Amino acid sequence: MLPDLMSPLVVKTVRDWRRATVGWAVGLAVFVLVYLGSWASLRDQDALLTLKTDTMPKGLSVAFGLQDMTTGAGYLQSTVYSVIGPLLLSMAGIMFGAKAVAGLEDRHVLDLLLANPISRQRFVWQRYCALLTVMGGLGLVLLVLPLLLSQTLHMGVSVVDVTAASVGLFALGLLHATLSMAVGAATGRRATALGVAGTVAMAGYVIFALGRSVSWLEPLRWLSPFHYYLGGDPLHAGFHVGYLLVLLAGSAALTGFALRGFDRRDVRV
Repeated sequence: MLPDLMSPLVVKTVRDWRRATVGWAVGLAVFVLVYLGSWASLRDQDALLTLKTDTMPKGLSVAFGLQDMTTGAGYLQSTVYSVIGPLLLSMAGIMFGAKAVAGLEDRHVLDLLLANPISRQRFVWQRYCALLTVMGGLGLVLLVLPLLLSQTLHMGVSVVDVTAASVGLFALGLLHATLSMAVGAATGRRATALGVAGTVAMAGYVIFALGRSVSWLEPLRWLSPFHYYLGGDPLHAGFHVGYLLVLLAGSAALTGFALRGFDRRDVRV
Protein backbone atom coordinates (compact mmCIF):
# COMPACT_ATOMS: atom_id res chain seq x y z
CA MET A 1 0.00 0.00 0.00
CA LEU A 2 2.80 2.42 0.78
CA PRO A 3 4.09 2.42 -2.82
CA ASP A 4 0.54 3.20 -4.00
CA LEU A 5 0.32 6.14 -1.61
CA MET A 6 3.30 7.66 -3.42
CA SER A 7 2.18 6.74 -6.93
CA PRO A 8 1.82 9.57 -9.49
CA LEU A 9 -1.97 9.14 -9.65
CA VAL A 10 -2.37 9.36 -5.87
CA VAL A 11 -0.09 12.40 -5.66
CA LYS A 12 -1.92 14.09 -8.54
CA THR A 13 -5.33 13.37 -7.01
CA VAL A 14 -4.34 14.75 -3.61
CA ARG A 15 -2.88 17.80 -5.32
CA ASP A 16 -6.07 18.31 -7.34
CA TRP A 17 -8.10 18.13 -4.15
CA ARG A 18 -5.80 20.36 -2.11
CA ARG A 19 -8.00 23.47 -2.11
CA ALA A 20 -11.11 21.58 -1.04
CA THR A 21 -9.07 19.69 1.56
CA VAL A 22 -7.61 22.87 3.03
CA GLY A 23 -11.06 24.46 3.06
CA TRP A 24 -12.59 21.56 4.95
CA ALA A 25 -9.62 21.39 7.33
CA VAL A 26 -9.90 25.09 8.16
CA GLY A 27 -13.66 24.79 8.62
CA LEU A 28 -13.30 21.83 10.97
CA ALA A 29 -10.56 23.60 12.91
CA VAL A 30 -12.69 26.72 13.36
CA PHE A 31 -15.63 24.57 14.45
CA VAL A 32 -13.55 22.88 17.16
CA LEU A 33 -11.87 26.10 18.30
CA VAL A 34 -15.16 27.99 18.61
CA TYR A 35 -16.99 25.30 20.57
CA LEU A 36 -14.17 24.12 22.81
CA GLY A 37 -12.85 27.64 23.29
CA SER A 38 -16.16 28.46 24.99
CA TRP A 39 -15.52 25.88 27.70
CA ALA A 40 -13.10 28.22 29.48
CA SER A 41 -15.90 30.72 30.12
CA LEU A 42 -18.67 28.19 30.70
CA ARG A 43 -17.04 25.61 32.93
CA ASP A 44 -17.69 27.72 36.05
CA GLN A 45 -21.30 28.35 35.09
CA ASP A 46 -22.78 24.95 35.86
CA ALA A 47 -26.18 26.47 36.55
CA LEU A 48 -26.31 27.99 33.05
CA LEU A 49 -25.33 24.76 31.35
CA THR A 50 -27.81 22.79 33.44
CA LEU A 51 -30.55 25.27 32.59
CA LYS A 52 -29.87 24.87 28.87
CA THR A 53 -30.18 21.09 29.03
CA ASP A 54 -33.04 21.03 31.54
CA THR A 55 -35.21 23.30 29.40
CA MET A 56 -34.84 20.93 26.43
CA PRO A 57 -37.35 18.05 26.17
CA LYS A 58 -35.84 14.89 27.64
CA GLY A 59 -36.32 12.82 24.50
CA LEU A 60 -34.61 15.48 22.39
CA SER A 61 -31.68 15.86 24.77
CA VAL A 62 -31.17 12.09 24.83
CA ALA A 63 -31.42 11.84 21.04
CA PHE A 64 -28.78 14.48 20.48
CA GLY A 65 -26.53 13.38 23.32
CA LEU A 66 -27.03 16.54 25.37
CA GLN A 67 -27.88 14.97 28.71
CA ASP A 68 -24.87 16.37 30.57
CA MET A 69 -22.99 19.48 29.49
CA THR A 70 -21.70 20.30 32.97
CA THR A 71 -18.68 18.01 32.73
CA GLY A 72 -15.76 18.23 30.35
CA ALA A 73 -16.53 14.86 28.78
CA GLY A 74 -20.22 15.71 28.44
CA TYR A 75 -19.49 19.08 26.89
CA LEU A 76 -16.93 17.60 24.50
CA GLN A 77 -19.37 14.88 23.49
CA SER A 78 -22.25 17.31 22.97
CA THR A 79 -20.33 19.90 20.97
CA VAL A 80 -17.77 17.99 18.89
CA TYR A 81 -18.45 14.27 18.82
CA SER A 82 -22.21 13.82 19.03
CA VAL A 83 -23.87 15.72 16.16
CA ILE A 84 -22.00 18.35 14.19
CA GLY A 85 -18.55 16.74 14.10
CA PRO A 86 -19.61 13.38 12.65
CA LEU A 87 -22.04 14.96 10.20
CA LEU A 88 -19.42 17.44 8.97
CA LEU A 89 -16.73 14.79 8.49
CA SER A 90 -19.21 12.43 6.84
CA MET A 91 -20.34 15.21 4.51
CA ALA A 92 -16.74 15.96 3.53
CA GLY A 93 -16.05 12.25 2.95
CA ILE A 94 -19.19 11.83 0.84
CA MET A 95 -18.22 14.77 -1.38
CA PHE A 96 -14.66 13.56 -1.90
CA GLY A 97 -15.83 9.98 -2.43
CA ALA A 98 -18.39 11.02 -5.03
CA LYS A 99 -15.80 12.74 -7.18
CA ALA A 100 -13.11 10.07 -6.75
CA VAL A 101 -14.42 8.08 -9.73
CA ALA A 102 -17.88 9.28 -10.74
CA GLY A 103 -16.78 12.91 -10.73
CA LEU A 104 -14.24 12.19 -13.46
CA GLU A 105 -16.80 10.27 -15.49
CA ASP A 106 -19.36 13.06 -15.22
CA ARG A 107 -16.72 15.49 -16.51
CA HIS A 108 -15.90 13.12 -19.40
CA VAL A 109 -12.19 13.00 -18.56
CA LEU A 110 -12.04 9.48 -17.16
CA ASP A 111 -10.91 7.99 -20.46
CA LEU A 112 -7.79 10.17 -20.42
CA LEU A 113 -6.64 8.56 -17.18
CA LEU A 114 -7.65 5.04 -18.18
CA ALA A 115 -5.59 5.40 -21.37
CA ASN A 116 -2.49 5.09 -19.19
CA PRO A 117 -0.96 1.62 -18.61
CA ILE A 118 -2.98 0.89 -15.47
CA SER A 119 -5.74 -1.63 -14.86
CA ARG A 120 -9.20 -0.50 -13.87
CA GLN A 121 -8.92 -2.03 -10.42
CA ARG A 122 -5.52 -0.42 -9.88
CA PHE A 123 -6.99 2.92 -10.92
CA VAL A 124 -9.84 2.66 -8.40
CA TRP A 125 -7.46 1.44 -5.67
CA GLN A 126 -5.15 4.41 -6.16
CA ARG A 127 -8.06 6.85 -6.15
CA TYR A 128 -9.12 5.21 -2.89
CA CYS A 129 -5.61 5.71 -1.52
CA ALA A 130 -5.95 9.41 -2.31
CA LEU A 131 -9.35 9.47 -0.59
CA LEU A 132 -7.85 7.72 2.43
CA THR A 133 -5.02 10.29 2.55
CA VAL A 134 -7.42 13.23 2.47
CA MET A 135 -9.73 11.72 5.09
CA GLY A 136 -6.71 10.94 7.25
CA GLY A 137 -5.70 14.59 7.13
CA LEU A 138 -9.17 15.78 8.11
CA GLY A 139 -9.33 13.14 10.83
CA LEU A 140 -6.01 14.39 12.16
CA VAL A 141 -7.51 17.87 12.61
CA LEU A 142 -10.31 16.33 14.67
CA LEU A 143 -7.77 14.45 16.76
CA VAL A 144 -5.04 17.00 17.42
CA LEU A 145 -7.19 20.04 18.24
CA PRO A 146 -9.63 18.32 20.65
CA LEU A 147 -6.68 16.55 22.24
CA LEU A 148 -4.71 19.75 22.80
CA LEU A 149 -7.68 21.84 23.91
CA SER A 150 -9.14 19.20 26.24
CA GLN A 151 -5.83 18.95 28.08
CA THR A 152 -5.05 22.68 28.01
CA LEU A 153 -8.53 23.62 29.27
CA HIS A 154 -8.48 20.87 31.92
CA MET A 155 -11.70 19.24 30.76
CA GLY A 156 -10.99 16.10 32.75
CA VAL A 157 -10.93 13.74 29.76
CA SER A 158 -7.99 11.40 29.32
CA VAL A 159 -5.79 11.37 26.23
CA VAL A 160 -6.82 7.78 25.53
CA ASP A 161 -10.55 8.57 25.62
CA VAL A 162 -10.24 11.60 23.31
CA THR A 163 -8.10 9.54 20.95
CA ALA A 164 -10.68 6.74 20.99
CA ALA A 165 -13.49 9.16 20.11
CA SER A 166 -11.43 10.77 17.33
CA VAL A 167 -10.37 7.45 15.81
CA GLY A 168 -13.99 6.30 15.84
CA LEU A 169 -15.03 9.57 14.19
CA PHE A 170 -12.43 9.05 11.46
CA ALA A 171 -13.63 5.47 10.88
CA LEU A 172 -17.23 6.70 10.58
CA GLY A 173 -16.27 9.41 8.08
CA LEU A 174 -14.17 6.96 6.07
CA LEU A 175 -17.08 4.50 5.90
CA HIS A 176 -19.39 7.12 4.40
CA ALA A 177 -16.63 8.32 2.05
CA THR A 178 -16.01 4.77 0.82
CA LEU A 179 -19.75 4.19 0.37
CA SER A 180 -19.95 7.30 -1.81
CA MET A 181 -16.96 6.18 -3.88
CA ALA A 182 -18.37 2.66 -4.26
CA VAL A 183 -21.75 3.90 -5.48
CA GLY A 184 -20.03 6.28 -7.87
CA ALA A 185 -17.74 3.56 -9.19
CA ALA A 186 -20.68 1.21 -9.75
CA THR A 187 -23.01 3.76 -11.39
CA GLY A 188 -20.74 6.43 -12.85
CA ARG A 189 -23.09 9.10 -11.52
CA ARG A 190 -21.82 11.63 -9.00
CA ALA A 191 -25.34 12.77 -8.10
CA THR A 192 -26.34 9.19 -7.36
CA ALA A 193 -23.30 8.70 -5.16
CA LEU A 194 -24.07 11.88 -3.22
CA GLY A 195 -27.74 11.00 -2.86
CA VAL A 196 -27.29 7.41 -1.74
CA ALA A 197 -24.42 8.08 0.68
CA GLY A 198 -26.09 11.19 2.08
CA THR A 199 -29.35 9.34 2.64
CA VAL A 200 -27.57 6.44 4.36
CA ALA A 201 -25.67 8.85 6.63
CA MET A 202 -28.77 10.79 7.66
CA ALA A 203 -30.89 7.66 8.09
CA GLY A 204 -28.15 6.08 10.18
CA TYR A 205 -28.00 9.09 12.45
CA VAL A 206 -31.79 9.29 12.85
CA ILE A 207 -32.02 5.57 13.68
CA PHE A 208 -29.23 5.86 16.25
CA ALA A 209 -30.48 9.09 17.81
CA LEU A 210 -34.17 8.24 18.01
CA GLY A 211 -33.41 4.64 18.93
CA ARG A 212 -32.34 5.92 22.34
CA SER A 213 -35.84 7.14 23.16
CA VAL A 214 -38.20 5.40 20.69
CA SER A 215 -38.65 1.78 21.71
CA TRP A 216 -39.57 0.32 18.30
CA LEU A 217 -36.46 1.86 16.71
CA GLU A 218 -34.11 0.59 19.42
CA PRO A 219 -33.54 -2.88 17.82
CA LEU A 220 -32.58 -1.20 14.54
CA ARG A 221 -29.62 0.59 16.08
CA TRP A 222 -27.36 -2.28 14.98
CA LEU A 223 -27.95 -1.18 11.38
CA SER A 224 -26.60 2.31 12.02
CA PRO A 225 -22.89 3.11 11.58
CA PHE A 226 -23.33 5.73 14.31
CA HIS A 227 -24.03 2.96 16.80
CA TYR A 228 -20.57 1.52 16.20
CA TYR A 229 -19.07 4.98 16.57
CA LEU A 230 -20.86 6.26 19.68
CA GLY A 231 -22.53 3.15 21.09
CA GLY A 232 -19.45 2.21 23.09
CA ASP A 233 -19.29 5.70 24.69
CA PRO A 234 -15.59 6.25 23.79
CA LEU A 235 -15.23 9.52 25.76
CA HIS A 236 -15.95 7.62 28.97
CA ALA A 237 -15.00 4.02 28.17
CA GLY A 238 -12.16 4.43 25.68
CA PHE A 239 -11.64 2.15 22.69
CA HIS A 240 -14.28 -0.41 21.78
CA VAL A 241 -12.20 -2.56 19.45
CA GLY A 242 -15.14 -4.63 18.21
CA TYR A 243 -17.18 -1.60 17.13
CA LEU A 244 -14.14 0.01 15.52
CA LEU A 245 -13.44 -3.15 13.54
CA VAL A 246 -17.02 -3.18 12.26
CA LEU A 247 -16.60 0.31 10.78
CA LEU A 248 -13.22 -0.55 9.24
CA ALA A 249 -14.53 -3.86 7.88
CA GLY A 250 -17.43 -2.00 6.31
CA SER A 251 -14.99 0.35 4.55
CA ALA A 252 -12.93 -2.62 3.34
CA ALA A 253 -16.02 -4.39 1.97
CA LEU A 254 -17.18 -1.24 0.17
CA THR A 255 -13.73 -0.81 -1.33
CA GLY A 256 -13.95 -4.33 -2.72
CA PHE A 257 -17.39 -3.53 -4.12
CA ALA A 258 -15.99 -0.41 -5.80
CA LEU A 259 -13.14 -2.39 -7.39
CA ARG A 260 -15.45 -5.07 -8.78
CA GLY A 261 -18.25 -2.70 -9.74
CA PHE A 262 -16.03 -0.41 -11.78
CA ASP A 263 -14.17 -3.30 -13.41
CA ARG A 264 -17.35 -4.89 -14.75
CA ARG A 265 -19.29 -2.04 -16.30
CA ASP A 266 -19.08 0.11 -19.41
CA VAL A 267 -17.60 3.55 -18.78
CA ARG A 268 -19.17 6.67 -20.26
CA VAL A 269 -16.72 8.72 -22.36
